[in-house]
Parts: sequence; C-alpha cells; structure tokens
Amino acid sequence: MAGRVFDESGAVIAGATVRVWRPGTAMEEVARTNAAGEYGFGGLIEGAYEVSAAATDFAAEERTLALAAGEELQMDFTLLVRPVAQKVVVAVSRLNEGPEELQRVPGSFDYIDQEALQVRRAYNFTEVLRQVAGVHVREDEGFGARPHIGIRGVSPTRSTKVLLLEDGIPLAYAPYGDNASYYHPPVDRYQGIEVLKGSGQILYGPVTVSGVVNYLTPNPPPKPAGGLTFIGGNRDYVNAHLNYGGTWGKTGLLFDVLRKQGQGPRDNVKSGLSDFNFKLVSGLRPQHAVTMRFNVYDEDSQVTYSGLREEEFAADPRQ
Repeated sequence: MAGRVFDESGAVIAGATVRVWRPGTAMEEVARTNAAGEYGFGGLIEGAYEVSAAATDFAAEERTLALAAGEELQMDFTLLVRPVAQKVVVAVSRLNEGPEELQRVPGSFDYIDQEALQVRRAYNFTEVLRQVAGVHVREDEGFGARPHIGIRGVSPTRSTKVLLLEDGIPLAYAPYGDNASYYHPPVDRYQGIEVLKGSGQILYGPVTVSGVVNYLTPNPPPKPAGGLTFIGGNRDYVNAHLNYGGTWGKTGLLFDVLRKQGQGPRDNVKSGLSDFNFKLVSGLRPQHAVTMRFNVYDEDSQVTYSGLREEEFAADPRQ
C-alpha cells in the first residue's frame, strides 16, 4: 500500500504520520511522508485494516480498508487544518479572568484585592497605588480627588498618559479628547484595583501610553448584609461610609453612600465630597447576566494650585 498526503490547497504535507494496524491484533506499522508527501507499506497480508494519517496543525483522518491477496492499493489523504482550540472569554469589567488568561497577558499585571484594601485602611488612592512597582502618584489637596498618576517614568500630570477605568468603562469625561483626571472617585467604594503595564494595555481604550488602572466595584452579596464605617480626625476630618445589599431570587442590589470632608493643610483650603452608588445585577441564564450601575457624585471644595515661597512657609506654613 502506498499513497500521498495533501492539504486542502493540494500542497503535499511532508513529515505526516501514517499508521496502519489490524483491529484485535498487535500488528501495527508506522511511516512518515517524505518531501514529496509520499509514504508506503510493504509486506501486508490479506485482511481488514485501519489506516490513519495525521500531521501537526491538521486534523487526523481515519479509514477502513480490506486488502486482497496480491493487491497493490493506492490511498491518498487530504487533511483539513485543525481549528484553534481556545476558550473565548468576553469580560468587559475586568482586565483578566483567571490564571489561564493572566499567562497570556503581555507586560506586567498587578492586582490589589479587597482584603489588602481593608487591612491597609487606605486614606486615598495615593497610598494604594504606591504599593505597585513602577507607579508614581502625586496629589494636590490630600483627598486624592484629582490624582497625578504616572507609570514607568511617564509624566504623572493629571494622569493624562494613563487610562483610568471603572469596571472597564473610562472614568474621564472625554477619554478620546482630553482625559485629564479632574474627577476621581473615592477609594472606599471599590473591592479591587487592577494595574496593567506593558504592551497589553492597547486593548482597552485610548491614551494608554504608560498603562491602565481599572477599579472594580463590588457585586451584591449573596445574602443581605451591610456595613457602617465612621472615621474622624483633626482639622474637621470626617469619613462616613454606609453600604447595604443582598440577592433576592436572581436579582442582586447594592447601595453605597459615602461622605468625606475636612480642612486642607492650609487655611482657607477645604474639601468635601458626597458619593452615592447603586448597582443591580440580574441573572438571565446560568451564563448571562445584566448589570446596571447608577452614580451621583457631588463635590464642594476650595483648593489652590499656588504654593508658598520659602519665607512665607517659615512665617506660617498654613497661610
């Protein structure tokens, strides 16, 4: 028995493996095609045989034949290109969905989970993002309402070279125009932060010169639960945070209210912000769900860009 192995276009496949064996016996022979795509077997006796042809990146093909005594059989194979076996995950809210996807992310990926945020009791995003290697953060007024975020040496001014996302949605009012971060939500309402550095960030939107920062909001808990946090300090500092949510049937609800206010480091400088969030997650099918979020953010602050000269600071650092 002899023959040739081709692909769909009619080109020969060199190095393909052709196997022939007799079912129910230990008889098996293996041959490889040469540069012309040819293979051959000699000395086969009369009987029924199974024959298969396989090659890298091609789907295997099997046939059954009956060989008569003294017969010279010509059997050619045409192999089809094997489809790529890869799971497709459609995930808008997160930059990665697990260890397998993380291995395919080009560049560097960092994740700060909810436990890390709670243990550190971070005052603002500056304290959180400084934990990530290669991230440089400056701030203006101390509340982190307008942070300057830079990654890997890129200028941090108004975070204009970093794409800021919330559940995969750009935070900036005009991400394709002026993406300067004159608005930034408080850290208290998030359950995790993802930071992507390297070439992989070009998948997620515009202005990704230095990287992507994605803030993750919590989902409604499976059972009704809530929490209340109240923190006070000098210079009239108040941080009050209330959240409550649960899941009833296939629908989960989460309410989150935050009030943060206080005097700045200088006289006549103050910050005050109120943040209300509502999130609804409704399951349609085991693998399908609808998520809706509603947010109201109100800020009343009095801040300044100007600094103090050395003699002014020596006279009164809070003027």
